[in-house]
Amino acid sequence: IASSSLSTSRTARLLPSGRPIPERFLLKMAAAVTTRTTWVPARLARPTAIRASRHRAAISSRRVRAQIARASKNDEPDLDPEDPGFFGSDDWDGNEGPFIRPEGSPFFASYTDPTVWKLMQENLVAGEVEQILPAKAKLMAENDGWTLIDVRPYPDYCEAHAWGAKSAQLYVPMEVDSLAKGAKAVASVLLFPERLGKKYVNVECNEDFLEEMQEELEWGAKVILYCATGGVIGDAELNYADGQQSASLIAAHELAMRGWGTDNIKHMAGGLGMWDAIEGFDLGAVE
Repeated sequence: IASSSLSTSRTARLLPSGRPIPERFLLKMAAAVTTRTTWVPARLARPTAIRASRHRAAISSRRVRAQIARASKNDEPDLDPEDPGFFGSDDWDGNEGPFIRPEGSPFFASYTDPTVWKLMQENLVAGEVEQILPAKAKLMAENDGWTLIDVRPYPDYCEAHAWGAKSAQLYVPMEVDSLAKGAKAVASVLLFPERLGKKYVNVECNEDFLEEMQEELEWGAKVILYCATGGVIGDAELNYADGQQSASLIAAHELAMRGWGTDNIKHMAGGLGMWDAIEGFDLGAVE
């Protein structure tokens, strides 16, 4: 408590949210001033508790990431990815949604949150997921038994995709089946008017991503993942030490964390844009 007396003005009785502080809290605060002890409502103290929780999670995450890296490289084939304890602490509740967010991720953060991406990047580096350019990806797909996987929404795949690539959507066109999604669609059109003439205006996570992968390939098959832009896992020499997140990197992280086997996961930097516009390689389409 900063002052030595408790003001009774209305402004002094407001929480940061603008709501009035309950009278019982004011009495406790007054008592704290009298006894020269510090007391704050639990609601105001919560951020400190959250920071402490995240610090503990960060300490344990190094051990968990090492376990994931070993398991995803098939060094421990008896581990079951469906076991709740496989990916870390049983009391962590951060894996809401169809995709895995790394342990230590802020609870309400999305998959594209910078903090979540940083943890994903660490996992991809720990698992030694290799990043390759389209020229090498093409050679590996043609000669070494690797399969190109296009993780973009299916309408984009139909319009144009790398020759020989198969489709497994990480994101699908958003189905407007609620007021919230309707508002999101309207906002997307207002922010990006060019989407109005497209086949969809926004996307949502594909809960069937793993099923679509297994419809095309056996679990653990050799895959090269790409999206429109590719993204970068991280390369300090190219001034990309922090990397650049993309849909294909989220997909690579998802497969690695599920135990696909990081030796059998490659990421194509540059995405379809580099495959087509820079390299001029063949494209396929679905009518």
